[in-house]
Amino acid sequence: MNIQMQVGGLLILILLLYFYKRHGTVGLYAEKLFRRALYVTILCLILDITSIVLIVNMDSLPRFVVETECKLYLVSLVWNGYMALSYASADSRYLQSVNKFVQILGAAVIVVSVVILMLPVNIYCSGNVEYTYGPACLATYFAAFIIIMFTISTIATQRHNMNPRRRHAITMWVAIWMVAAALQFLFPRLLLVGFASVLGVIILFFELENPEANIDRRTGFFNNYSFVEFLKQKYKENAFLCGMLVSWDDIHAKDIPSLQLDEALMEMAEFFRHIPDAKLFRTEDREFTFVFDNHKSLENAFHMLDERFKKGWIENKNGGVPLLFEPHYAVMPSTDVAKSADELIGFLKYFRAHAKDASDNKILVIDEAAMAKKRTREQMLQTLMDAMNEDRIEVFFQPIYSTHEHKFVSAEALVRLRAEDGSIIPPGLFIPIAEETGVISRLGEIVFEKTCSFIKENDVASYGIRYIEVNLSVVQCESTSLADNYISMMNKYMVEPALINLEITESASVIMKKTLLRNMQVLIDYGVAFSLDDFGNGQSNLNYIVDMPVKIVKFDRDMTQAYFKNEKAQFVMQAAMNMIHDMHLQVVAEGVETAEELATFEKLGVDYIQGYYFSKPIEQRAFIDFLKAKNQG
Repeated sequence: MNIQMQVGGLLILILLLYFYKRHGTVGLYAEKLFRRALYVTILCLILDITSIVLIVNMDSLPRFVVETECKLYLVSLVWNGYMALSYASADSRYLQSVNKFVQILGAAVIVVSVVILMLPVNIYCSGNVEYTYGPACLATYFAAFIIIMFTISTIATQRHNMNPRRRHAITMWVAIWMVAAALQFLFPRLLLVGFASVLGVIILFFELENPEANIDRRTGFFNNYSFVEFLKQKYKENAFLCGMLVSWDDIHAKDIPSLQLDEALMEMAEFFRHIPDAKLFRTEDREFTFVFDNHKSLENAFHMLDERFKKGWIENKNGGVPLLFEPHYAVMPSTDVAKSADELIGFLKYFRAHAKDASDNKILVIDEAAMAKKRTREQMLQTLMDAMNEDRIEVFFQPIYSTHEHKFVSAEALVRLRAEDGSIIPPGLFIPIAEETGVISRLGEIVFEKTCSFIKENDVASYGIRYIEVNLSVVQCESTSLADNYISMMNKYMVEPALINLEITESASVIMKKTLLRNMQVLIDYGVAFSLDDFGNGQSNLNYIVDMPVKIVKFDRDMTQAYFKNEKAQFVMQAAMNMIHDMHLQVVAEGVETAEELATFEKLGVDYIQGYYFSKPIEQRAFIDFLKAKNQG
């Protein structure tokens, strides 16, 4: 009997089934179809082996028993091909046309199976060669050919809806099946079709359906890939889900041995494993996602987790104290708040980046309001990107008044976004988003280039302007190419470097300080000056002035206004200004809005005044007109 190949294939599939069953599955529709394909292929091989055994011994067996078994094997081949087609359609099952087509073809396969069982089959057996032929076999080959053609058509027409890896795996399976069927048709003694199905299933297993690929090896929970695929399917099914993400920070010192942290992780995982009714995913290194199908289970799980985190994890071997972690929760009362799985996944990514910025109790509720806020943010980001691409970013200028010369000697360049309808979008709506997403770097370069262009086109020095101040974002200060890029732009527009003053913030001086200082020194050597902006806001410290090679210090508007409301603020501001002057630096007071405030700061000795008392930030043409009226009038 020539059944070595079939027996080997059967053993391989049994081992495959064993490893597949060792792990749970997420419950995806594709997993269900793969199991069907695996079972049908195993049945096909069993029938193949059994038919050969019966053919060899048909002299001692009733003829109809042997023929029936051979026909059953032929029917299993047709169903095996149909399984490949069904699996190819897994990603498109929610498209009504595709789903209906697969159902119709399934009914056709049932009819074909009955026809094959009714048609006669011929049996050849001589020596070690056994095979079947005749009408039943021809019907099988014809049906298999039609199914293969439909499968190829499905791959071609639904390629954009299909998982690329699924498309690749099914294509390989069909190709192997076609070659095997053609060879077996031409050379009946070569029984290759059954083994070709084995190879197809193996390809599916290693390409897509290996449970190990969907499992986090450290904890045994489903991983982030499984979570994404699970969400996508549940959204397509319009199934109700609720859940929460849990991440955490260390409360103890950073020198906790990594072994203890690993022990704590495993203790967490063991506790999480016993939370009732939860489908659990490890979606990040320090993040687990719990999914439920009812609110009660979600509420109970939250209380269990919160109480457990308060107790700590494992006893610290050094001090005998449990390791404490600060948890962050993102609670989803219903996945209905998002329009699609992709939108929800995008929100969860946003949460991961801002988990520490949630609320004081570290709980972020992903509800309609939160989603609306996130959509507004994304719309504003898109508006900003469109404005940069369509040259709708404008630079306004706010004049700066010299108290010693009694005229306007400089200005601050401020970015504005022109909407499609011509209105101006306030910077407070898009600057934080630009900083958060890193787009601020490109935006800053646009502002600087437009400022250089303005200086070249208007000869600002002739109007009494000695320099224009341009803000540098924290992201720009971290760039090692900042100095080279800005020098290149100044050369492009032939701008004298003395006409440029770059403003840095105190936060910028903390982050990547060495890179910032290196950039500053290159630009200072080229002739550019620097100001320290927003002094008095946030991380105020005179040490920043000592460390940074700046010529001007700008008092923040809040500090300026506080001077008139708080006696302590008066002492602080006056002392700071005296120290700054003693270091031979100059002071700008921002946010001056009244004549009384102007008179006070002139008397105090502030060098420059900037604020609404003189002018709001104004467009370029209006700024030139302002200078003509004030400086030359």
